[in-house]
Parts: sequence; C-alpha cells; structure tokens
Amino acid sequence: MRAAWQLAISNLLRRKTRTGLLIASVMLCAMLICAVACAMASLTRGLDDRIKATVGGADVKLKHVGGASFDVGLLATAEAWPNVELAIPRATETLALVHRKTPGRSGAAGAAGVAGDAAVGAVGAAGADSTVGTELRESVIGIGIIAEREARTRSLELETTTGKAGGTPLGRFPAALGEITIDVVTARKLAASVGDTLSAELFSGEVPLKVVGIVRQPPLGAIFERMESFTTVEQLSLLADKPGRIGEIDLILAAGTDPLAFVERHKASIEKGLTLQATAKITSGLDKNLQSQQIGFVLASVLAFVASAFIITTGLTTAVGERARELAVIRCLGGFRWQLAVSQFVVGAIIGGIGGLLGMPLGVLASFILVKLFPEQLPSGFALSWLGVVLALVGSTVSGLLGAMFPAFLATRVSPLEGLSVRSKRAKPWQIIAVLIAGVLALSVTVSILTLVSDGGNVFWFYVLLGVPCLLTGWFLISVPTLAVINASVSPLLGKVLGLPSGLLQRSIGLTPFRHGFTAGAMMLGLAMMVSIWTNGGSILRDWLLALQIPDGFVQGINMRESTRQRIAAVPGVASTCAITLQAVETDAFGIRGLSTYKTSFVAFEPQSFFDMTKVTWIEPAGGAEQQQAIEKLKAGSAVIIAREFKVARGLGVGDKLTLKHEGKSHTFSIVGVVTSPGLDIVSKFYDVGEGYVDQALSSVFGSRDDLIARFGNDAINLVQLRLSPDADAKKVFSEIAKIRGGGILSAGSAVEIKARITEFISGSLLVASLVAIGAMVIACFAVANLIIAAVATRQYEFGVLRAVGAFKGTLARLILGEAIIIGLAACVLGIGMGMQAAWGGQRMYEVVIGLVLAVRPPVGPIVFGCVAVMAITLAAAVPSALSLLRKQPRELLGGMKG
Repeated sequence: MRAAWQLAISNLLRRKTRTGLLIASVMLCAMLICAVACAMASLTRGLDDRIKATVGGADVKLKHVGGASFDVGLLATAEAWPNVELAIPRATETLALVHRKTPGRSGAAGAAGVAGDAAVGAVGAAGADSTVGTELRESVIGIGIIAEREARTRSLELETTTGKAGGTPLGRFPAALGEITIDVVTARKLAASVGDTLSAELFSGEVPLKVVGIVRQPPLGAIFERMESFTTVEQLSLLADKPGRIGEIDLILAAGTDPLAFVERHKASIEKGLTLQATAKITSGLDKNLQSQQIGFVLASVLAFVASAFIITTGLTTAVGERARELAVIRCLGGFRWQLAVSQFVVGAIIGGIGGLLGMPLGVLASFILVKLFPEQLPSGFALSWLGVVLALVGSTVSGLLGAMFPAFLATRVSPLEGLSVRSKRAKPWQIIAVLIAGVLALSVTVSILTLVSDGGNVFWFYVLLGVPCLLTGWFLISVPTLAVINASVSPLLGKVLGLPSGLLQRSIGLTPFRHGFTAGAMMLGLAMMVSIWTNGGSILRDWLLALQIPDGFVQGINMRESTRQRIAAVPGVASTCAITLQAVETDAFGIRGLSTYKTSFVAFEPQSFFDMTKVTWIEPAGGAEQQQAIEKLKAGSAVIIAREFKVARGLGVGDKLTLKHEGKSHTFSIVGVVTSPGLDIVSKFYDVGEGYVDQALSSVFGSRDDLIARFGNDAINLVQLRLSPDADAKKVFSEIAKIRGGGILSAGSAVEIKARITEFISGSLLVASLVAIGAMVIACFAVANLIIAAVATRQYEFGVLRAVGAFKGTLARLILGEAIIIGLAACVLGIGMGMQAAWGGQRMYEVVIGLVLAVRPPVGPIVFGCVAVMAITLAAAVPSALSLLRKQPRELLGGMKG
C-alpha cells in the first residue's frame, strides 16, 4: 500500500499545475453546492419564521374557513374548554391610513418624548422636508392584538434606534383606543414617526390614531410586499365597523395535552364555517414540500459532483496516457497491477478531498456574505446547512474516487511491452463506434421512461433515479464520436484559416479523441443547463402564464362584503363585477405520493356573471349549447368545472366524479366541464390570498358560491373581478377604486400589471439561474486547461523538433487555439442537444405530474449567448498554454517534459 501512495504523491507533485486545476474545479463545485445549501437553509429559516408569524406558535387555531370575522363571545367559550391555558384573540382587516404633514414640522420632531427617537428620521421620516404640507396615503393590513398575549405565540420585534438588536426600541405596542404601531415600511412611505398622528379613513369619516411604536417587518415581508400595522382588537373592530368581532383565536394548551385529540373533542361544538386546527397539521404539508425540495437539492448536488467526476476522469486519464512508459517500467521492475490501480484511487481521493475541504468554507462564506447583502430578503439571518457541508466534503471525495475508476482500469491494462510503445498507438474506429452505441443506449433509457411510463409518480422516480443519470452519461459518451465528426469536418478549413500546415490540426486531435471528447463533454454541461432553463422558463411564460385569459382587473382585500362590491361596481368605467372566493382544498390529482402534496383552489363565483365576463377555452363539452348546460348544472349545485391540468394529469373529464377534502371531510362533485384555467390561482398567489405559501394550491376547480357556502361554510369575498368599459381609462378606474375607504380593499391591479410583474419575476429567476450555468462553464474550463497543458507537456519534444526545423512560434500557439476551438464547437453541439432533451424531459414531467402542457421551442437568444460564452471560456483556458509556448525556445522544448 505504501508503494501505491508514493506513486500517487509523486504523480501529483510532478504535475503541480494540473493537480491544482483539478482541485480548483472540485473546489468550485463544492463551494457552489455548499453556498446554495446554506442560502436555501437561510431562506427556509425565514420562511419558517414567516409561517410562525402568520400561523403562530400556538397549539390550536380557531378561525373562519374564509378568514371572515366572528363573534368575540367565542373567546370566552374557548377559554372555558378544559386544558386551555391561554386564548389569544386576533383580528385582521384593511386600513386606509393618511398622514397629513403640516408646514414647519418634520417627522423626526414627532418623536419627542420617546427615548432615543432621534434616529426615527432614518426609519420613517427620511426626506420629510420635501413632503411638508402634503398628504401621504397607504392601504395597509391592520392587525388587532392584545400585546401581552400576542407575545406568547408570535415574535413581534420593535425597531431600534440603530436598526439592529441592542438599540433602544422605538416606542411600544398599542394598549388603548386611539393608538397604532406601524411597521418600518409603512413608516417610511407615510413619513411617520413615533408621536405622529395618522388618520384611518372610513366610509363614514376619519379616526385619529397616534403612532406609539414602529415594528420591524415580518420575516420575508420584503418579498411578500406586505405593510402591516397593529392596534388593539377593540380598536380594529370599530375601525372595520364590526364591533364585537374577531378574526381568529390561538389556543395554548396545558402541558401534556395532545392538540390533535383536543381538536377531535371540540370541533363538533363549533358552528359551521369555523375551523379548529392543530397548527402542526397546518404546517405539515409545507414541511413535506420543503423536504421534497431538499431531496431535489441532493439530486442536483449528486449530478454536479458526477460532472466533477467526469472532469477528474478526463484529467487522470490524460495523466495515465502520459505515464504509460513510466507505468510499464514499474511493471518491469515487479510492480503489481493492483498497486497501479490503487495509486489512481489515491490520486482521485486526494484531489476530491482537498477540493471539498477548500470549497466548503468558501461556500459557507459566500452564503454568509449573500445574507448580509440582502437582509430584507433573508431577514432571519445566516443558517448553516449541515447537509450542504456533508455533501461538499463527502461528495467531493466520492467524485474523486469515481473519477479515478476508469484511469485505474487503464493503469491495470498497461503491459510492459505495450506501455513502452504506447505513443505510437491511436484510438481505433471500432472503439469510437462502441462508445457511440453505448451513449445512444443510455439516452434511449431516458426516452423510454418518459414515453412508456404513464403514472406520474412512477415517471418521476424512474426519471430522477435512472433517466437523468442515463441522460448525463449518454451525452458524455456521445461527446467522443461528436468530437471526431467535428474534427473531421471542421479541422481542414479551420487549419487553413489559422495558417497551420495541412492536416496538422486534424491529426493532433485525432490521436486522442477520447481526451478531447470527454473534455468537450465536461464543457457542455453549463450550456445544457442554460438551454434547458430558458426553454422551460420561456415555455411556462409563453404557453401558460402569458396565455392565461384573465379578466381586465381585480380588487383584493380582507373580509370584503357585498356592499364593497357594489361600491366598486359604481365606479365610472367599471362595466361589471363578479365576487370571487378562493378556498384551498386537498386533492390527490397532483404531486408525488409520499414526497410532495398540493392543494387545489376551489374558485367560487356566480356562474353566469363569471362566464359572461371571463374568456375561457372549453375543452369539454365542445358545443355552445352543452357549455350553457354545464353552467346551469353549476348553478344547481354539487357540480364543478375543472381546469385542463386535471384532465392531463389524471384523465378526468365530463361525467367523472371529483372528491375534494377539507378539514378531514370529503366532498364529492360531478364534473360538468373542462376549461383552460383563467389563472385565478395565479392571481391569488400574486395577491398572496389565502396564505398561499402554506397551502401551495395548484390549478383550479370552479364552482358556485352557494356550493362553497353550503359545503364549507365560507361566505368571504377574496377578490372582485372586473370587466372595464371599452372606452375606460384603466389607470383612472383603479385610481378611483383605491379611494374607496372602509370596505376592506387592500389593492387593485390590471391584468397587464399582473402579467408584467409575473414576467419580471420569472425573467429575473432565469437570469439568476443563468449565472449558475455560467459558473458550471467556468468550472469545466479547468478541464480544458488541464487537457491543453497535458497535451503541451506530452508533446514538448515534438514541438521542439518542429521549432528546430523552422516552424514559427505562432504556429504552435495557433495549433493550441485551434484545438480549443474544436473542443468549444463540440461542446456547443453537445450542450444544445443535451439541453433540448433535458428541456423536453422537464416539460414531460410537468405534464404527467401537474398536468401542465408546454411546447418545446429552442430559445435562440440564450443559445447564442451560451455558445459565445462556451467559446470564450474555452479559448480563455487555452490562452495561457499558447502564450507559454510562445516564450519557450527550441532548446527548452527539446529538454523534455515538465509537469
């Protein structure tokens, strides 16, 4: 064993530059994996804090299924239940706040009397002088609390004079009528400070509220764009014109009480429309989906390290070829085959281990810096992911060992006689054909899984565990014949363009097609990622989101009433309105059993008015008369119209039964129609209706509001759908709607605005993903540099002879650049091919798992950009070697190989 270690260490030390390049590639991969893992952990912590801030840390929650208010008398009833330690009431409404700035008074001046409030100007009154004598208005979420009880279940933190922990708190929470605490964003937009007086605009007038404190935004508040304020429960009920009403009750149970058993004992005693849930059950679906995301992350990490293993394979295979004579001599002196094999595994383990050890802390540091740079998006601070750390260390080492397998096999195949003459050998045509056949067979496995397996769950697991590895392996194997074809077809012309002797470039690459082909295969991965990401992202935008035929606009609010809808309908330019309620219900139509769970949105409306103003494409039934009959059946009740995704994912259609579950109860409906979704599920996520980050509702089921009230007891109005007059000015209409006070309205937006925001969000996500793809190209460029350095080192004597007989310095440099160009061209062809197949596979997964039908269209712009990036990075990797050749004299080249 000692001899194997000595061989390995000697090999690494003799080729320090190439050893460093291989370690750097693994290090960057480990760094990327660890950074992403820690960033995900930090985001998950923020999401978990967000859920706790919304759902609370109580054991049981009592609320209305649609978020409507109920009689405060239930608070005393809940407090009297056995094993209830504390009952915590809460209410949520919308508030229209206005701050009238009076001449000569700045926002900071209003902070007098509160310790340390000299810094309030930085929080709420920045630029106050420019707003003197103006009125600032904002619609915010109003939350009614009893502060001392609220602190038992939710973490509400007051802002400090320094903006950081340890500073003097800015005020306090409300304790009496006429008091309000606002968050930092509301304070900034209203230029308000502690001590200022705001006015809550109601339909019947105004109510003055003194700002007594400024609270920090809830976790991920910057992402969800929520502005919140806090008053007492009594004050909020008066502002909402709902005296004696509350929105929910959190229950803290006595120690040892089982929340699920408690719910079972008392849920029958509450009135219809109210729901009693254990908070652990509310968040269990989210926890499962977060776990499924971790599984996806692990799989992505495995694929990344497999790519690193390919790079290591290329580098070590090149080294074995170089050392064939040396290995042959060792065999002649009595060395065993297993010693040569073990030495390769030791080299792989050292490269992978060192790369992981260096990449892990760099990844943690990069994630820590990211959290510090974006504190609003990641407000819960840095979270270390032990999963990422373990993957970085173990994955790097395993990738090194996997990368050493093929070189170890080659080392054991070196015989003394053949090894001494190995440089005269070249790859045989049948070997390239054999690799091509193996690659095609691997890709056919992936295609077979996606085309022959019909069950969504089986497709997912087969594709992830077998299809994706076969996809990666198949294209990596095909890289060799692809490189050979491109070399034969492009090298003659490229050689002339570069001014090289006839046939020199083609012969140079043809001697080592496997090395050059595998290097192109390593280089293709980043481009394949970019092509796949932009193909699927573009398809989702083009074929789904932008194709949604959503109405002219929406008004969103909290606990809106029929009177609010009527006031909206009276705004000039509004042709018609339709009240909509969205209820998240459970379905088994989507997701992967045992891995992820999804709900669906039960979209309730008045059928006739909805379909009069909403354009939908009917899949079933096809005729106009039958479609009207379907609408009539919807009115009659116990019937639903489903979105097309249900038909695609589960084959459901007209005449079938659909069972939806809510609070453990099953409700069966008859399917009377299938339509393309009008996008109300997407609109609800846009407005964050129904705590969508908990529900994860997907697609839509359409029914009547009468059915929703009868089955689920939900009579709330979440959205008011609008159809505008043809000559209406949309901006003016929504401006007038925003002036309606006291009706629970929070925001309003047009279809154009909603689609633009969604497009902006997805485009930004694609750009971020593209950076990851470019990072993969940069990692792969180390493989290119390694190959070229090895090629130069191996052929130094040959280059010296060429220089000695009259070849110019530039000829050798151009030869190196020509080889890099051939590698880059092969990587472009391979990357586009693999990316398109991966995109098709992803879209097939969308279809069988969630029923989303997308078309595969090559994204020309990203493909061109990606190819340019591949060529630029490949050439950049070759330039140092080319410059090194330019500096060397013939005598130095003839002196032998250096590592």
